[in-house]
Amino acid sequence: MESLELRKVSVRFGRVSALDSVSIALQRGQAVTLLGPNGAGKSTLLKVLLGLVRSSGQLIVDGTATRADNTFKQQVGYLPEAVAFPENLSGDQVLRFFARARGSSRARVLEVLKRVGLSSAAGRAVRGYSRGMRQRLGLGAAMISEPELLILDEPTGGLDLEGLGVLWSVLTEWRERGRMVLISTHDLSLMEHRVDQMYLLKAGRLITHGSPVSLRHAAAIPVRVDFELVADSALQRAFLSRAESANPSMQLRANTASMQVPAERLLETINLLGAVPGAVAQVRVVEPGLDLVYDELLRRAG
Repeated sequence: MESLELRKVSVRFGRVSALDSVSIALQRGQAVTLLGPNGAGKSTLLKVLLGLVRSSGQLIVDGTATRADNTFKQQVGYLPEAVAFPENLSGDQVLRFFARARGSSRARVLEVLKRVGLSSAAGRAVRGYSRGMRQRLGLGAAMISEPELLILDEPTGGLDLEGLGVLWSVLTEWRERGRMVLISTHDLSLMEHRVDQMYLLKAGRLITHGSPVSLRHAAAIPVRVDFELVADSALQRAFLSRAESANPSMQLRANTASMQVPAERLLETINLLGAVPGAVAQVRVVEPGLDLVYDELLRRAG
């Protein structure tokens, strides 16, 4: 699968519009995330791809319009937000069930158990699994057939550090192997450096989309610049005199001067203030967190 697109997808539940002409696209080797508050339509959009809800619009695979039928779904692995398995089955039995359904081998079951860190717990009943272990088992079930598209709905829920490590490793593997990952999540900071594109939804509408870098640029939130000054009062006075004229909002704490600077003036400001000979020991640029970018873009959407 080289490309996948949902084009102008709309979903209604009675009088309620769950999705209103939403379009998203994935390319081979990409990880894409859906962002938005509760009720934004993220999970509904995933269910459209899985053929679980009726919708208008188009599903396009490799440039050809298709349907979310059994042939398509054989190429998809799905981790739901709330994973649930029969409590009396062992982890090994659960994955063997999914392997049989997808035509995967016993060797693949053992490989996946090791991949998600459950080999030592494979013979234990699911009732004895922690929430994080169940989530890892669900991830294993989703990836058992090595699908072209991995769909993960709130995959970080309940995961400890070990579980997060497994998730990031699988995400990296899928991208490197030229496959696709579509993620719905609230954990913005965790996803920022792990996905290629982000789609921001609100009340069933697509607000904006782009790479994390382009979304940060679009939000135009000032960056913070910290100048660590040398412990010399004369040099500090020279620096502060120039800094206050360039940026009246500057704050001084101990030997560090901090200021908020529009992103487009960042280099200009650093060059201006770095020109005070010997005054600056170190410069640190702190970009706004993706959560602030998210809040700003949602605020503009009204």
